[in-house]
Amino acid sequence: MRRSFLLIACLGALLLSACGGESSLPKATGKGSIRMINAIPGSPDIVFLIEERALGGVGYKNSSTPVTYDDLDYLFNFEIRYPGDLALTRVASEALKVERDREHMFLLTGDINAPTITAWDGNVRDFEESDTVFEVRFGHATASLGDIDIYFDEPDTVLGTNPPIATLSFGEIADPADFQQGPYVITITDAGDLDTVHFVSYETDLLPQFAHVISVFEGDGNNTGPVAVRSMTSVGNPLAFPDSAFPPQTRFIHAAYLLESVDVYDDELLTNLVAADVQFKAATADLETTADPKTYYFTPVNSQATILFEFGVGGQPAGAFSHVYLVGEPDDYRAILEFPDRASALLNAKLRIYHGALNYQFLDVYVKNRDELIEEEDSLETVTVYRNLSDPIQLDEGSYDIYLTERDTKTELAGPYPIDVVLGDVVEIMAVDTADPTVVELIDVPVPAP
Repeated sequence: MRRSFLLIACLGALLLSACGGESSLPKATGKGSIRMINAIPGSPDIVFLIEERALGGVGYKNSSTPVTYDDLDYLFNFEIRYPGDLALTRVASEALKVERDREHMFLLTGDINAPTITAWDGNVRDFEESDTVFEVRFGHATASLGDIDIYFDEPDTVLGTNPPIATLSFGEIADPADFQQGPYVITITDAGDLDTVHFVSYETDLLPQFAHVISVFEGDGNNTGPVAVRSMTSVGNPLAFPDSAFPPQTRFIHAAYLLESVDVYDDELLTNLVAADVQFKAATADLETTADPKTYYFTPVNSQATILFEFGVGGQPAGAFSHVYLVGEPDDYRAILEFPDRASALLNAKLRIYHGALNYQFLDVYVKNRDELIEEEDSLETVTVYRNLSDPIQLDEGSYDIYLTERDTKTELAGPYPIDVVLGDVVEIMAVDTADPTVVELIDVPVPAP
């Protein structure tokens, strides 16, 4: 028994220390920070993984929240879900050693099926409680722009008075710089050319003790301007810098069957006509507005004797689009503010339905291949709720028929409503009442071209 015990003890010692030697396993000496930035226009959410552990999904123009890991070697993976697939597909991988007290950012650009990965690195910034500065680094993630100069100035500074904070080619990131708390304006021009201005931000007051990575992206269908600038701080707070040359825009869409045509004003004295003769089932063009709070007043066409109803808006996001839907019934007309998703997608078409049919609180939505009927075993695409936009429905390129039914039944209220889509299309349909309470009408609401 003693001989067996000694043999086991020796084997254990060999396994633990190789008979007196140290373990060959790597040892961490500290931690570093990692995150990813999605700069592929129209991409679906990209799932970011360290080895096989998911760190979150990241949409276009967004960054994952920074997380810290031991300073060891890892394989980072990037996955997407193709339309119609249940499982994720790995589209890229990158091996990297996390360095102690360093921040590692993976910038994904190019083809969504095989993204280009660029590593942006820097030191993790630690601020003292007494610090009155913030840190800024600018990155160029806009393939459609060439070399750019980026200016970061106090308000009312004449452009060119100070040198650019950075001159960057696509895929590059600038060195960090510190600035005192206060309002600043970001201006982007062609490199060496003050006359070719691509972007001028509103004044933005930046607080101390934050480290900003401010990335320049190509604007998509949800931006009123062609360039989008966004920051992700070291603690994960996203911040958008809208283009001051492209104010927010809104459009009015009439979905109330019993409401007459209306004029729209934005002042109580009814002196500033915003939209004239908005008719049932019609939509205005996109109209420039402001981010300030305001109230809209709806009157009969060509009459200021009566205000039919009014609608207060607490403020609209600068640089974004909004829709104001007119819904309801006599003595309860109202306007509903919605923010559409107009961004084109690389891998699918997108369909959303606005439910403005007063007679039904809920409607089930079915999307069938052209000339196919609803079968009992069919599963619904989504449920629409009165006065709301439906969740987006992703579609492959093709021809389809849309049906609306009563909730939890196959009783058809509308359809077949035909649509033809190609990849990248954005389609919005509106459901409205008719003279027959058992029939709902579907109306195409054209999305203005960007």
